[in-house]
Amino acid sequence: MNLVPCRQLGLLILITCGLAVNVPEFTLSGTFMVLQSVTPSSVSTEGTQSAQLEADQPAFPTKAYLIVADGTVNQRMVRHFREGLIRADTAGAQVVIVVINTFGGDLDAAVAIRDNLLDVHLRTIAFVNKRAISAGALIALATHDIVMVPGATIGAATPLKVTWRGFEPAGEKTISYFRKEMKATAESRAHPGELAEAMVDSDVVLPGVVEKDKLLTLTTQEALTLQLAAAQSENLEQLLQTYNLELLAESQKEATRLTAPFDGSRLLGQWRAWQVWFVLGLLLALAEILIPGFFILWFGVGALLASFLAFLGVTQTVQVSAFLASSFILLVFSRTIFSNILFSSRESLPMNIEALKGRTVMVLEAIDGSLKPGLVKIGGEVWSAICDEETRLTKGAKVEVLEIVGNRVRVKPV
Repeated sequence: MNLVPCRQLGLLILITCGLAVNVPEFTLSGTFMVLQSVTPSSVSTEGTQSAQLEADQPAFPTKAYLIVADGTVNQRMVRHFREGLIRADTAGAQVVIVVINTFGGDLDAAVAIRDNLLDVHLRTIAFVNKRAISAGALIALATHDIVMVPGATIGAATPLKVTWRGFEPAGEKTISYFRKEMKATAESRAHPGELAEAMVDSDVVLPGVVEKDKLLTLTTQEALTLQLAAAQSENLEQLLQTYNLELLAESQKEATRLTAPFDGSRLLGQWRAWQVWFVLGLLLALAEILIPGFFILWFGVGALLASFLAFLGVTQTVQVSAFLASSFILLVFSRTIFSNILFSSRESLPMNIEALKGRTVMVLEAIDGSLKPGLVKIGGEVWSAICDEETRLTKGAKVEVLEIVGNRVRVKPV
């Protein structure tokens, strides 16, 4: 009896099993057989990206924490992010959702938020609800997935500088740095790096996407087509359903901010630092008018100086230091040097009766020496007047006041 070699018998058994079971597929090459897994192309591609994401989610919802980045990107938002990421980790969240709606803000603040997002070990999702412009684009690129609402925009991230003519593009050095910062951030999260560069530098050309001398800004549909955005969601609820997420109770307060009709703290967050300092300066100047003492005015001047520095983009520490230092210096000068300069002439003026000496006045009633006084009018007052014994002064004569003697003035003819 001929025996089938073991190797051939094993192949025969595997081939038989492959024919009996429809998955997975097998291919045979000589005496070697390769197992092929089912690829996305072997299934229907008619479903949307959201449906594909839902299919990949676990059976039980994943715990998520929400952080809202709404308004100007500044140091206040940096603290908000840092504290939010700590709370998310403490609460046991596995995913952090960052809701973005901003036109941008401070470059150093955006970079700080970017670093925090890259350092966190949790999975992050950017939900662009309505726009992620400038600094907001950097924050979005620092997350693992970008989800956008219909009609949203992302991009236009070239750094700007403040000049006397207004806002202008920053210098080549800053643009070169931030261009690579955006690209490195995108590549670290598997986003297209060339799209990130085109958002910063108008010299970047992507055929069919952006021309030279044009900054890249993408709509939701364009971001989906270029595979920058992972999905589109109408609202936060749909995003949670798509990714099979459940918000932790600790972040419910953040979720209410998305639908709240009005929140004073959100309105204050829209103000730039220089605007706050400027209003404070005006209020202090107004208080100086209403309150006597020449004291509060100098703090108003210090606030206006801090407003100017904030407009130039200096740090908050420098702004506060300039406010305190300038206010203190001006306050000290107002009590010493300013008082000597501004009020020295007033203090040197003769006061009360001493001011009468040397004045030329008119005789109202004849004066006969020192024994028979007459009357003179000085300013709005009538004084008793005398003169030398040999002198007689008639009514209407002009005389000069020599000195004050008791309640009389001694005069001489002019």
